[in-house]
Amino acid sequence: MDIAAACGCNSGGARMPGTPEKLADYYRAARWRAQRRKSPWNFLLFPLCFGAFLATWYALFRLVFAFHAAIYPQHHFADFWRQGISLGSFVPSFLMVFAIFPGAMALGFMLGNALVWLIPVARRRLDAEAQGYPGTGFGEAQRGLLKICLWTLPSGLAIALTAANFLSSLR
Repeated sequence: MDIAAACGCNSGGARMPGTPEKLADYYRAARWRAQRRKSPWNFLLFPLCFGAFLATWYALFRLVFAFHAAIYPQHHFADFWRQGISLGSFVPSFLMVFAIFPGAMALGFMLGNALVWLIPVARRRLDAEAQGYPGTGFGEAQRGLLKICLWTLPSGLAIALTAANFLSSLR
């Protein structure tokens, strides 16, 4: 069954992308998919996914900073983003920190999902909840996150590493 039809979403007529109706349809479909989440195992997903995301983000940032420190050995992590930073230094340092954010989020969510999936009881319960809701199973979720990760992580790392190369002063 089509998600839009199941949730009673308007599927007739041509609309421009980004219209309020399209956003409302997306919200209704998301609410319909969320109705399946009844298991307490879903509460474990939140801290594991966000914890894995934050750990991944921090690890990627430390990797970017290690690259930066290899180019500028006089720069130390303790001096990063100190008070009085100039705009010329803030922009590349901001890119070092936040360009990797979307890729780290996708990778962290994949890791969090995988950690919960390793628990047999949770896996069985969450797989049962996903039946009848297209695109919400473990495999589909991981494939979707992988697609996002394959786009955002390499480009984010390229931006962050380029910024790390050009950040010649921490002031």
